[in-house]
Amino acid sequence: MVTSRALGGFAVSGKPTFRLTFHVSHPSISAAEIERVFDLPIRFSQSVGDQKKTKSGKLLSGNYKLTNVSFCLHNLPLNFDDVSIDAFLKKQLESYDNDYIRHLVESGGGCNFLLGVFSSDNVMFEISHETISMLSTVKISIKYDFYGGE
Repeated sequence: MVTSRALGGFAVSGKPTFRLTFHVSHPSISAAEIERVFDLPIRFSQSVGDQKKTKSGKLLSGNYKLTNVSFCLHNLPLNFDDVSIDAFLKKQLESYDNDYIRHLVESGGGCNFLLGVFSSDNVMFEISHETISMLSTVKISIKYDFYGGE
Protein backbone atom coordinates (compact mmCIF):
# COMPACT_ATOMS: atom_id res chain seq x y z
CA MET A 1 0.00 0.00 0.00
CA VAL A 2 1.33 3.42 -0.96
CA THR A 3 0.63 6.83 0.54
CA SER A 4 0.66 9.75 -1.88
CA ARG A 5 0.79 13.48 -1.38
CA ALA A 6 -1.95 14.63 -3.67
CA LEU A 7 -1.95 18.41 -4.04
CA GLY A 8 -3.28 19.34 -0.66
CA GLY A 9 -4.36 15.92 0.56
CA PHE A 10 -3.22 12.38 1.04
CA ALA A 11 -4.52 9.23 -0.56
CA VAL A 12 -3.81 5.66 0.36
CA SER A 13 -3.87 3.53 -2.73
CA GLY A 14 -1.91 0.94 -4.64
CA LYS A 15 -3.38 2.26 -7.90
CA PRO A 16 -2.26 5.27 -9.96
CA THR A 17 -4.24 8.39 -9.07
CA PHE A 18 -4.38 11.99 -10.21
CA ARG A 19 -5.51 15.39 -9.06
CA LEU A 20 -6.55 18.28 -11.26
CA THR A 21 -6.79 21.91 -10.13
CA PHE A 22 -7.40 25.12 -12.09
CA HIS A 23 -5.27 28.23 -11.56
CA VAL A 24 -5.69 31.84 -12.65
CA SER A 25 -3.13 34.63 -12.26
CA HIS A 26 -3.35 38.28 -13.32
CA PRO A 27 -1.34 41.46 -12.75
CA SER A 28 -4.33 43.75 -12.09
CA ILE A 29 -7.69 41.92 -11.81
CA SER A 30 -8.75 41.18 -8.22
CA ALA A 31 -9.19 37.68 -6.85
CA ALA A 32 -12.81 38.57 -5.95
CA GLU A 33 -13.67 39.25 -9.60
CA ILE A 34 -12.06 36.00 -10.76
CA GLU A 35 -13.84 34.05 -8.02
CA ARG A 36 -17.21 35.46 -9.15
CA VAL A 37 -16.70 34.28 -12.73
CA PHE A 38 -15.65 30.71 -11.87
CA ASP A 39 -18.25 28.99 -9.72
CA LEU A 40 -15.72 26.56 -8.19
CA PRO A 41 -14.45 25.83 -4.67
CA ILE A 42 -11.36 27.90 -3.86
CA ARG A 43 -8.09 26.26 -2.72
CA PHE A 44 -6.37 29.61 -2.15
CA SER A 45 -6.86 33.18 -3.26
CA GLN A 46 -4.50 36.20 -3.23
CA SER A 47 -5.14 39.62 -4.77
CA VAL A 48 -2.48 41.82 -6.32
CA GLY A 49 -1.42 44.49 -3.84
CA ASP A 50 -2.66 42.66 -0.74
CA GLN A 51 -0.21 42.09 2.08
CA LYS A 52 1.45 38.68 1.95
CA LYS A 53 0.45 36.14 4.61
CA THR A 54 1.03 32.54 5.55
CA LYS A 55 -1.56 29.79 5.09
CA SER A 56 -2.51 30.26 8.74
CA GLY A 57 -3.12 33.99 8.20
CA LYS A 58 0.04 35.42 9.79
CA LEU A 59 1.00 38.64 8.01
CA LEU A 60 4.35 38.79 6.22
CA SER A 61 6.30 41.70 4.80
CA GLY A 62 5.59 42.73 1.24
CA ASN A 63 2.62 42.61 -1.09
CA TYR A 64 1.49 40.18 -3.76
CA LYS A 65 2.71 41.23 -7.22
CA LEU A 66 0.03 39.15 -8.97
CA THR A 67 -3.46 37.93 -8.23
CA ASN A 68 -3.45 34.15 -7.86
CA VAL A 69 -6.55 32.01 -7.47
CA SER A 70 -6.48 28.23 -7.32
CA PHE A 71 -9.70 26.26 -7.68
CA CYS A 72 -10.35 22.74 -6.42
CA LEU A 73 -12.04 20.56 -9.06
CA HIS A 74 -12.67 17.48 -6.89
CA ASN A 75 -12.16 16.37 -3.29
CA LEU A 76 -10.27 13.09 -3.37
CA PRO A 77 -7.60 11.79 -5.75
CA LEU A 78 -9.15 10.20 -8.83
CA ASN A 79 -8.22 6.69 -9.99
CA PHE A 80 -7.05 6.21 -13.56
CA ASP A 81 -9.24 3.11 -13.77
CA ASP A 82 -12.35 5.13 -12.92
CA VAL A 83 -11.88 8.57 -14.51
CA SER A 84 -10.42 9.63 -17.85
CA ILE A 85 -8.17 12.69 -17.57
CA ASP A 86 -9.15 13.66 -21.10
CA ALA A 87 -12.90 13.46 -20.39
CA PHE A 88 -12.48 15.31 -17.08
CA LEU A 89 -10.59 18.15 -18.81
CA LYS A 90 -13.21 18.39 -21.59
CA LYS A 91 -16.02 18.59 -19.04
CA GLN A 92 -14.25 21.42 -17.23
CA LEU A 93 -13.50 23.33 -20.43
CA GLU A 94 -17.11 23.08 -21.59
CA SER A 95 -18.32 24.72 -18.37
CA TYR A 96 -15.97 27.76 -18.34
CA ASP A 97 -16.54 31.24 -19.76
CA ASN A 98 -14.11 31.07 -22.69
CA ASP A 99 -14.41 34.76 -23.56
CA TYR A 100 -13.46 35.72 -20.00
CA ILE A 101 -10.47 33.36 -20.06
CA ARG A 102 -9.27 34.86 -23.33
CA HIS A 103 -9.68 38.35 -21.78
CA LEU A 104 -7.60 37.29 -18.76
CA VAL A 105 -4.79 35.92 -20.91
CA GLU A 106 -4.79 38.70 -23.50
CA SER A 107 -4.62 41.34 -20.74
CA GLY A 108 -1.49 39.83 -19.19
CA GLY A 109 -2.83 37.00 -17.06
CA GLY A 110 -2.59 33.26 -17.30
CA CYS A 111 -4.74 30.20 -16.78
CA ASN A 112 -3.59 26.62 -16.31
CA PHE A 113 -4.60 23.25 -15.08
CA LEU A 114 -2.21 21.57 -12.68
CA LEU A 115 -2.29 17.82 -13.21
CA GLY A 116 -0.68 15.88 -10.37
CA VAL A 117 -0.10 12.22 -11.19
CA PHE A 118 0.85 9.70 -8.51
CA SER A 119 2.00 6.21 -9.33
CA SER A 120 4.49 3.72 -7.93
CA ASP A 121 4.59 2.07 -11.35
CA ASN A 122 4.62 3.12 -14.97
CA VAL A 123 1.46 5.00 -15.95
CA MET A 124 0.27 6.25 -19.33
CA PHE A 125 -2.61 8.50 -20.34
CA GLU A 126 -3.65 10.44 -23.41
CA ILE A 127 -4.94 13.93 -23.91
CA SER A 128 -6.76 13.91 -27.24
CA HIS A 129 -6.15 16.38 -30.03
CA GLU A 130 -9.72 17.65 -29.49
CA THR A 131 -8.93 18.53 -25.87
CA ILE A 132 -5.57 20.03 -26.82
CA SER A 133 -7.37 22.17 -29.42
CA MET A 134 -9.93 23.29 -26.84
CA LEU A 135 -7.12 24.24 -24.43
CA SER A 136 -5.26 26.11 -27.15
CA THR A 137 -8.34 27.99 -28.36
CA VAL A 138 -8.95 29.48 -24.89
CA LYS A 139 -5.21 29.78 -24.12
CA ILE A 140 -5.11 27.48 -21.09
CA SER A 141 -1.90 25.58 -20.42
CA ILE A 142 -1.29 22.42 -18.40
CA LYS A 143 1.40 21.98 -15.75
CA TYR A 144 2.32 18.42 -14.84
CA ASP A 145 3.57 17.09 -11.50
CA PHE A 146 4.55 13.40 -11.55
CA TYR A 147 5.46 11.73 -8.28
CA GLY A 148 5.59 8.25 -6.83
CA GLY A 149 6.64 6.09 -3.95
CA GLU A 150 9.03 3.29 -3.30
